[in-house]
Amino acid sequence: MPITPGGALLSPFRALVVQRRVIELFVARDLRGRYVNSALGLWWAVIQPLFLLAVYTFVFSYIMQVRFTENVDTGEFALVLFCGLLPWLAFADAVTRASSVLVEQTPLIKKVVFPSEILPVHLVLSALLVELIGLAVFLAVLVVLGRLPGPALFAIPVVLALQFLFTTGVAWVLATFAVYLRDVRQLVGLLLTLWMFLTPIVWPPTLVPDRFLWVLRLNPMWYVVEAYRSAVYYGRIPDPIPLAVFAGMALTVFVCGYWIFHRSKQTFADLL
Repeated sequence: MPITPGGALLSPFRALVVQRRVIELFVARDLRGRYVNSALGLWWAVIQPLFLLAVYTFVFSYIMQVRFTENVDTGEFALVLFCGLLPWLAFADAVTRASSVLVEQTPLIKKVVFPSEILPVHLVLSALLVELIGLAVFLAVLVVLGRLPGPALFAIPVVLALQFLFTTGVAWVLATFAVYLRDVRQLVGLLLTLWMFLTPIVWPPTLVPDRFLWVLRLNPMWYVVEAYRSAVYYGRIPDPIPLAVFAGMALTVFVCGYWIFHRSKQTFADLL
């Protein structure tokens, strides 16, 4: 039975709870598929962020000697950059893979009893788990450098939960569109490149003139990146007002994404 926009408010949460066991199985399968058959296994999830951090440190801090702001010296630019990249890489990985997951899992979609809405969800959770490993590596590096994490770190679970809602909503929308237009994955790659450079990851938000700040505030990933940097790197509780704004964005995208997916899923088997 089709759901109404009002009924969609609780439906996505209910669907995740009901299908939680299936989602867990798919997340475990995805992680095994990524790492188990390799020689180092899950250690690659540790090695990759360490390698990236080492490369960023060498290139930006020692060769280019880039400053993020006046208060951040050249030796810390790589840390600020990496802290912003952690949530972005998880978001980009999840939505890129979600844009083709229904096409790739056509045999499952054609099984009427299979809950197809969990396919984008498990990719989002898998990406977030890999991000958490990268975050643990980053925190370990900060401890080695003498920058002990403060109480503000306890804000990260809240940011992660909102990040999950927003990413899942986007993933549901892109997965749906990709059934009707197979070029979506290629378009997503191009748009993510543009989106990344419009997000203050490699440049500080202070570069944006005051009259254009409203444009920056329309970018949901700006809120995520700034919250991570505040809590993890600077040791400050994220500003509650921007976090509340992002919470509204995330919930809206999550519910609307599920509603779009649910309204279209009956046609997937015929189109794939």
